[in-house]
Amino acid sequence: MAFASLLEHVGGMGRFQVLSVLLLSLPVLMMASHNLLQNFTAATSDHWCRPRPEANGSGLDPEALLRVWVPRGERCRRFVAPQWWLLEANASEPNSSWPETEPCGDGWTYDRSVFTSTIITEWDLVCSSRGLKQLAQSLYMAGVLVGGLFGGLSDRFGRRSVLTWCYLQMAAMGTCSSFAPTFSVYCLFRFLTGMAFSGIVLNSVSLSIEWMPTHMRALVGTFMGYCYTTGQFLLAGVAFAVPDWRQLQLVVSLPFFGFFLYSWWLTESARWLVMVGRSHQALRELQKVARINGKKEEGDKLDIETLRSHMEKEMTSSKTRHTVVDLVRTPVLRRISFCLCFVWFSTSFAYYGLAMDLQNFEFDIYVIQLIFGAVDIPAKLVSILTITYVGRRFTQAVALILAGLAILANVLVPRDLRTLRTALAVFGKGCLAASFNCVFLYTGELYPTVIRQTGMGLANTMSRLGSIMAPLVKMAGELFPALPFLIYGAAPVVSGLVAVFLPETRNIALPETVEEVEGRTQSQKDESRDLQVPLQPTQSSNSTGPPDLGPVQLRPPPAMSFVELLSRLGGMGRFQVTYVAALAVPLLMLASHNLLQNFTAGIPEHHCRPRPVANATAADVPLLVSIPWDGHRRPQSCRRYVEPQWHLLDVNGSANGTAAEAATEPCHDGWTYLDGIFTDTIVTEWDLVCDSKKLRQVAQSIYMAGILLGSSLFGILSDKFGRRALLTWCYLQLGATGVGTAAAPSLLVYCVCRFLTGLAMAGVSLNSASLCMEWIPTEARAVVGTINGYCYTLGQFVLAAAAFGLPRWRQLQLAVSLPFFVFFFYSWLYVESARWQVTSGRPDLALRGLRKVARVNGRKEEGDKLSEEALRALVRREPPLPGGAVAALVRTPGMRTVSCGVSFVWFSTSFAYYGLAMDLQGFGFNVYLSQLVFGAVDIPAKLLSVLVISCLGRRLAQGGALALAGLCILANIFVPSELQTLRMAFAVVGKGALAASFNCAYIFSGELFPTVIRQTGMGLGGTMARVGSMVAPLVRMMADVTPVLPLVIYGAAPIVSAIATCFLPETRNAPLPETVKDVERRAGHLEDDVAVVPLSSTKSKDGA
Repeated sequence: MAFASLLEHVGGMGRFQVLSVLLLSLPVLMMASHNLLQNFTAATSDHWCRPRPEANGSGLDPEALLRVWVPRGERCRRFVAPQWWLLEANASEPNSSWPETEPCGDGWTYDRSVFTSTIITEWDLVCSSRGLKQLAQSLYMAGVLVGGLFGGLSDRFGRRSVLTWCYLQMAAMGTCSSFAPTFSVYCLFRFLTGMAFSGIVLNSVSLSIEWMPTHMRALVGTFMGYCYTTGQFLLAGVAFAVPDWRQLQLVVSLPFFGFFLYSWWLTESARWLVMVGRSHQALRELQKVARINGKKEEGDKLDIETLRSHMEKEMTSSKTRHTVVDLVRTPVLRRISFCLCFVWFSTSFAYYGLAMDLQNFEFDIYVIQLIFGAVDIPAKLVSILTITYVGRRFTQAVALILAGLAILANVLVPRDLRTLRTALAVFGKGCLAASFNCVFLYTGELYPTVIRQTGMGLANTMSRLGSIMAPLVKMAGELFPALPFLIYGAAPVVSGLVAVFLPETRNIALPETVEEVEGRTQSQKDESRDLQVPLQPTQSSNSTGPPDLGPVQLRPPPAMSFVELLSRLGGMGRFQVTYVAALAVPLLMLASHNLLQNFTAGIPEHHCRPRPVANATAADVPLLVSIPWDGHRRPQSCRRYVEPQWHLLDVNGSANGTAAEAATEPCHDGWTYLDGIFTDTIVTEWDLVCDSKKLRQVAQSIYMAGILLGSSLFGILSDKFGRRALLTWCYLQLGATGVGTAAAPSLLVYCVCRFLTGLAMAGVSLNSASLCMEWIPTEARAVVGTINGYCYTLGQFVLAAAAFGLPRWRQLQLAVSLPFFVFFFYSWLYVESARWQVTSGRPDLALRGLRKVARVNGRKEEGDKLSEEALRALVRREPPLPGGAVAALVRTPGMRTVSCGVSFVWFSTSFAYYGLAMDLQGFGFNVYLSQLVFGAVDIPAKLLSVLVISCLGRRLAQGGALALAGLCILANIFVPSELQTLRMAFAVVGKGALAASFNCAYIFSGELFPTVIRQTGMGLGGTMARVGSMVAPLVRMMADVTPVLPLVIYGAAPIVSAIATCFLPETRNAPLPETVKDVERRAGHLEDDVAVVPLSSTKSKDGA
C-alpha cells in the first residue's frame, strides 16, 4: 500500500510508465518468433527414398524411377532391386510376398514447393530420425525451463541487469543457431536461446508490474499479451518472405542486439531496490520518474526518511534472507505455489501442444499461423474485461476449463471434418492465450516483492516443463491418434478446478512481504480460533475431578517433540533443501537400472541363418527360398526350410503346393539379427530367442531377487548400523557390480552381477527414503516424497535418451553405473539421522549432527542451546523388543495391521507396475517412444497424487490409485488384441496410477512405522515389492498358455490391495512415531502409558 501511494505521488500512470511499457513491449513482438519458429524451420515436407546410384544411368524420367524403386506411398523404404514390371500399364502386386525392401541408404528426395530449406531437409530428420525434430523443440523448451534460474538471479542482482544480459544472450545464441554446422550444435544454441527467452519474459513482466499503479496492471499486462499476439502475425509474414531456415533464424535474432543497446536506459525497479536495502538508489530512481512525469517538485520533496517511513515494514522484512523454500514454508504461500504450478504447467502444455503442430490441421501452414494469432485478439480482449471487472480467479479458471473442453471435443470429431476440428482447436488456443494473459498478471500479484521473481521462476519452470512434455506427448499420437488430445484436454480442466483455490487479487495492492500474503487470510483464522476445541484440560490445579475431554482420554504431549526441535533448528531450511537434492540425484539413475532390460535385453527382428548348400555359403542363398514367411510377410523367427524352395523366386511364385508342405527345422546354424532399433543386446550376444527366450525373463527375475534380498537385509542392517553407512556402501556396490555387469563374459556372470546390483539398489532406495523422511518437517514430507518420485520419473527420460544414444548394451550398462562412484564419494558428507541416533542410544552423535544442521540453517544459537539430556527427553525409550525388530512388526495388534497392509500395498503395486513397464515391446510400438510415454504419464500422476496426499490424506490416495490401476488393467481384457492403441492407452493410465501409488507408498510406509524399526518395516515393504517384481515376469510367461491370464492377475492384485488399504491408519499431519508404543497408542491399544497389550515380557511397575 505504501509504495502504491508513492507511485501516485510521482505521477501514477505518467509519461515514464508509458515509455517504459513501450520499450519492454518491443522485444515481446519477437518472442513468438522464437517460441513458434520450428513450425517453419522444422517443417516436414513430403519425401521419399533416393534410388540407388546405379539408377541414374537408366535413362528413365524421375517419375518412372520413383515407381520402380520406391513402393507406392512409402517414405522410408525402397526396393532392393528395381521392379521393372511395375512400369507395365496393368502391373499388379505379386501373388506371394512383396519384393524385398531396405532402408533409404542413399538419403531422401524432398518436395521443396513450400519449404525450400529446413533443418529436416538439411539433416534428414525423417523416418527413424523423425523423433529428433520433437527432440530439438523439447531441448529449446528445456532451455526455457533452466532459464527459470534468472528468476532467482534477478531477485539478487536486479531486474534490469539480468534483462539486459538476456537480450544479449538471445541475440548471440539466435545468430549462432543460424550458422550451426551440425544438428547437435543447433540444439545447443537453441537451448541457450531458450534460457535467454525465459529471462526476458520473467523480468519484463516484473519490471512492468512493479512500476505500474494498481488499477493499470491488468491493462498493461493485456497490452504486452497483444504484442506477443502481433508477433505471431509477424512470424507468419517473415516466414513466408524468407523460406530458407538459416535466413529466417537470423532475421528473428538480430533485432535483440538493438534491444540490448537501449536496455541500458531502462530504470531499475524501485520496489526491489528498497527490499534489498539500496534506499539511496531507489530514491534517485523515484526522483527520475517524477521528473519524466512532470512532477519534479514532488520528487524533490522525497528523501530517505520519507521513503523509510512509508516502507518501514518492507525494509525490515528485507533484512531476512529469502530462498526458494519460502515459496512453500507458510500455509498460504504453499497453497498459492501448488495451484500456480498446476495452472502454469497445463496452460503451457496444452498451448504448445496445439501451437507447435500446425501441419496436423492439413491447411496452408501460413494461413493457420495467422488464424492462431488472430484468435488471440478477441480472446485477450474478453479476458481483460473479465480480469478487470469480474476478477483474476474467475478468468483463470473459466479460460482453462473452456480450453480443455474444446480440445476434448475434438476427440469426438471425425478426421474428415477438418474445418470443425480446426475451429475447435482455434477456440481452445484462444482460451489458452487468455489463460496466459491472466496468469502472468495473476502470478505477479500473488507473490510478494521479496520473492516475486523466485515465484515467477517456479511458475516459469512448471510452464517450461509443460512445453517440454507437449511435443513428447504429440509423439504418442503414433500409438493412438486421440491420445494427445485426451491428455491436452484433461490437463486444463483439472487445473481450472485447482485455480478456484487461489485467492482473489483484484483491486488489491501488490504484497511486499511474506507476512502480507499470510495476513490476507488472518481475519478468517481469527474468526475460527474461537471454534477450536482444546486438547488440553483447562482444569485448575485445585480440582480433584477428572477433566472432561469427552469419551476419549488424550495423552498430554511431551515438552518438545522431534518435529518441534526441527522447527527450532530451521525447519525446511538450507540443510534440508541441500540434503534432499543430494539424495535425489542418485534416484535419477535408479530407473535406469530397474528398467534397463527394456533396452539391454531388447529383442530385434531375427530369423534363422539359411542352410548352406553345395558350393555356396549361407550368404549366397536368397532369404525368400530358405525361410518360411508369416502372415505379415516377414520371415519366421525360429524355423527354416530343410531344402531351399527355388520356385519361390519366380515373380508369380505361389506359397501353396510344395512350399507350404516343405519340411522345416530349428535354427541349427544360429540366427541373423536385423539392423533396427537394437543393434547389440544380451539377446543378440547370447542368442536368447526361440527355445532360450525365457532366459531373458529369468535374468530380470534374478535382478529382482537381488532387490528382494537387499530389501530385508539392508533394512535390518540400517536399523542396527545406521542409514548413512549402509547408503554409502550401497552406492559403492551399485557402481562396482554395474561395471562388472558391463564386462560380463557370459550370461551366468551377467546374472550374478545383476543380482548383486539389485541387492545394492534396494539399499539405496530404502535408506534414501528414510534419511529424507527423518530429516524433513511433517508439513514438507509429501512434497519431498513427490520430488523424489519425480526424480525417478525423470530418470525414465534419461534412460530413454541414453539408450537412444548408446545402442550397444555394454556401453549403456557402463553409462548408468559409473555415476554411482561419484555418489559414493560425496555421500561421506551426509549427516546421519539424528532420530535414529537418539533412539539407538547415541545422543552425543545426534547432538553433533543437530548442531551442524543448525549452523547450516543459520540457527547456530538454537543449536548451541541443545544438550544430550534434552535429546534423551525427545524419545521415550522402551525396553528391548522381544524377538528383535523383525518380531516387533507382528507382535502387537497395531503393528500387525500396519505390516499386513503395507505388505499388500507394496506387493501389488510393484507386481502390476513391472508387469506393465517391463514388457514395452509387447505393445507393438517403438520401444523408445513407449518408454517416453510411460515416463511422461508419471508427471501428471504424481502431481495429482501429491495434492490428494496433502489435502485429502495418504489412505485415500493409496487406495484410489491402486483401485484405478487395477480397473484399467482389467479393462484391457475386453479390448481386442488388434486395437493396440486402445490397449496402450489403458496400460498408460494404469501405469500412471501405479506410479502415483509408489509415490504415496514411500511416504505412507515411512510414516506408519516407528523410528526404532522404521528401516526394518521399510525393508518388509521393499521385500514384498521385490517379490512382486520377481513374480511379474514369471506371470507374463503364462500368456503362452492363456493370453488374458496375466492381465487378470495383474489387475486383481491392486484392487485387493486397495481394499486392504482401508484398514491402515491415516497419518496426514501426524508426527512420525518414535516407538512401538506410539503406534499402538495411535491405534487405540494404549491409553496414556498403560498397556492394553503388553509390548514386552516385563510389566511396568506402575502399570495397571
